[in-house]
Amino acid sequence: MRRLILSIFIILSVIIFNSCDNSVKIFTDGEEVTAVYGYLDVEADTNYLKITKSFTGNAIELAPDYSASNYDYKLDVTLTGKFATSPNAVRTVTLDTTSVFKPYDPDGLFYSGVDQVLYYTTEKLLENQEYKLVINRKDGEVITSKVKTICGSTVRKPMIGISFESPSTNRIEWRSNQFNQLAAYYEVIGYFHYKQIDPGQSDTTHHKMRWFFGSGTGVEMYNSSTMNMFANYTPTTFYTKLASDANIVNNTYTYTERFVDCFEIIITSTGDELYNYILIQNSGSAIMDTPEYTNIENGVGIFSSRSVCRKIVDVNEQSINTLVHKYPEWGFKKVVGNY
Repeated sequence: MRRLILSIFIILSVIIFNSCDNSVKIFTDGEEVTAVYGYLDVEADTNYLKITKSFTGNAIELAPDYSASNYDYKLDVTLTGKFATSPNAVRTVTLDTTSVFKPYDPDGLFYSGVDQVLYYTTEKLLENQEYKLVINRKDGEVITSKVKTICGSTVRKPMIGISFESPSTNRIEWRSNQFNQLAAYYEVIGYFHYKQIDPGQSDTTHHKMRWFFGSGTGVEMYNSSTMNMFANYTPTTFYTKLASDANIVNNTYTYTERFVDCFEIIITSTGDELYNYILIQNSGSAIMDTPEYTNIENGVGIFSSRSVCRKIVDVNEQSINTLVHKYPEWGFKKVVGNY
C-alpha cells in the first residue's frame, strides 16, 4: 500500500484561516518521509512545530497507534536567523519539545487520548527576516526549509469606537508595520463581546458574536491612495447578525440581563507558502485529486509565516442605546456601577 504522510493538526488547525478547509492529504511512495507542519509568528511568545513521519499500512487501523507516525526519539531540530535578543547577528537555536494532551474523542480517528509532542522555541522572532529550519534524523537524513516572516499590522480604523447605526458602507482599515510589505493573504474578523447574567444567577458569563468582514490577498485589499488595506462592511448588519446569534436565540429568558463589553477586531495574515497551499487545495482540479504542494526539502508539509493583529474598541453609546431601547427582548442594559 502507499505510504500515507499523516499529521496531527493541533497546529495546522490554527494556521489556516477559519474559512478554509484545513485537511491535508499528501501521499508518497518509498522510504520513511518526515512531515513538518507549522508557522512562525513574530507576535507569539512561543513558536511551535509538529513533526511526524510516514507509515506503511492501513490508515484507519494504524492512525490510532501513536507510535506509527511519531518518532520514538527526540529529533535534532534547529532554527537559524536573527532573533530579538541579538537583532544584528544570525544565530542558530535548538528547538525543545513539549507535550500537548489531546482529550479522548470516541468519534475521532487520530490519536485520541494521547499526548502530542511539539517542537518549540521561546526566542522572539523578527519581522521580514528569513529563517532556516533544519531537522537531523538519527539515520543521517536531513530535512530543511526556509521561510521569511511577514510583517505585523496595525488597525487604523476604527480608531477609538465603533458604531452600528449607518446603513452606508464603512471600512475596517489597517496598515503593514513596514512600508509596502504586504502579506500574501488577510482575513478580517470582528467579535462583539458582551456579558450576561441569567435569571437566578449571580455570576456573570462572557459571550461573543463572530462577524466575518472579509478576506483576500494583500494586493486585492490594498488602497494605494491611503496606503492602507481595507475590508468593507455595512454597520447596520450588526443587528441582523446579533438576532441570529446562538446564545441570543437559545438562551434569552425573562429577566436575562446583558451588558455591552467591547468590540474586538482581529486581522490574520499569512505568508506565501500557506497561501499557495490553500490555492492548490481548493483548485478543484480534475487532474490532481490530492494536493501535493510542500516547501519542505527532503520531506513534506507546510512551513510558513503568520501574524495576528488585534484591536479592542468601545461600542458607540448610540449603538448601546439602540440595543437597550429598540431590542428590549435581548435584555441589554446600560451599565450602572459594578456587575
